[in-house]
Amino acid sequence: MQTGLSPRLTITLPDEAVSGFASLLQHGFLLRIEQPVPLVPLLLSLPGFSVEYIEDTVQTIFLNGVAVDSLDRLLPSGSTLALSAAMPGLAGAIFRRQGVHGSLRSRPQENTVPDQSDSGFITLKLFNSIASDRVLDLLSQGILISGKAFHDFAAKRNTLLQPPVEMSLDDQALDAAKLLQAVIDCPVLTVQAQLSLKK
Repeated sequence: MQTGLSPRLTITLPDEAVSGFASLLQHGFLLRIEQPVPLVPLLLSLPGFSVEYIEDTVQTIFLNGVAVDSLDRLLPSGSTLALSAAMPGLAGAIFRRQGVHGSLRSRPQENTVPDQSDSGFITLKLFNSIASDRVLDLLSQGILISGKAFHDFAAKRNTLLQPPVEMSLDDQALDAAKLLQAVIDCPVLTVQAQLSLKK
């Protein structure tokens, strides 16, 4: 998931601040691939994902904006995959994987996967409890995200990057304003978090 070619943003934060970064995963982080990859092995390569977790918790899957039932999908570069736990109400029932109300969905054309087969990125978006469950695992390992996506996420959350949270970009400490200015034009940014040591 990481690359040595992208600027590295390191965030040191207290444990209680981690949950504030869960919604960053909704913006979509990037997974580098060398060739089309099957959906399930891709998810299993991520920290905290297991066969049981996927089966029990991942209730709704959107591939390029279209709800899908089958996990047997091959994802080429350029794909956008969104995962959600159970959603409430009728919408949740309609979009739930293998749900009895799946027939109520609109049926767009099948060729919704971009026609790309070489190396590149898949965008993965995580929502609701899946984002909350996995945010610390993913940020501890490090994620790739566009600088603009990180900028847009943080710019709307004024207190999120304030002390006691500390940030450095390629080992240079920056305050929130300078950081957002520095990352906005980065095509790919590595974001990694570490918990601050308790005093």
